[in-house]
Amino acid sequence: MKEYNFKNKKFDAVICLNGEIPEQEVFDELSGVPLIAADGAYNRLFSLGIHPKAIVGDMDSVTEKHNTEQTKFIEIADQNSNDFEKCMNYAAELGFKNILIIGFTGGLLEHTVNNISIIIKFADEFNITVYHQHRYCYYITDDIKLNLKKKELVSLIPYPSAEFKTTGLNWELNNEELAMGKREGARNIAVSETVSIELTSGSYLLFIDSRLPYCRN
Repeated sequence: MKEYNFKNKKFDAVICLNGEIPEQEVFDELSGVPLIAADGAYNRLFSLGIHPKAIVGDMDSVTEKHNTEQTKFIEIADQNSNDFEKCMNYAAELGFKNILIIGFTGGLLEHTVNNISIIIKFADEFNITVYHQHRYCYYITDDIKLNLKKKELVSLIPYPSAEFKTTGLNWELNNEELAMGKREGARNIAVSETVSIELTSGSYLLFIDSRLPYCRN
């Protein structure tokens, strides 16, 4: 069982997609962490005075390249991968493993749904955390133990199905199945500072409160 705590390990890199960009305070907390952005996010980041380490994509959304001494522009014309994949592959080239994703939602709905598929595609290669509105999301395929706060909101969304046994939640699961289109596990509540989730089968998306600037061990 993997134990997740949020006290020691920091992110290796942040990837900003072309979705809802978080408030300035988030970038301040992550200062010093390399920022890689999809080209669709570049114009908005530049308008906020934020200069990524690299802009990655086919560059169809970049109206003008600024501060090229601070920012590398990595043009990849491959139409068989989207900009999220291109950013992840670039992060792999740099040897980054612990990745925070921001700008994950927003724009066309199919972009957000497709982004989930990309997370699953890279789950074995990276430790991926999605940040949105002060919450973290993880794709989980094994048993875990979490250090949380009492009364913290915990959601278990099967993807597409999973069988669980939990301890430390208000509504416990005892070898019960959750499945998309049948039964989901949104908005449970931690009643202990230690929550264990044993996964008999399947996989799921876990949602908890964010722990910026730290990631899971």
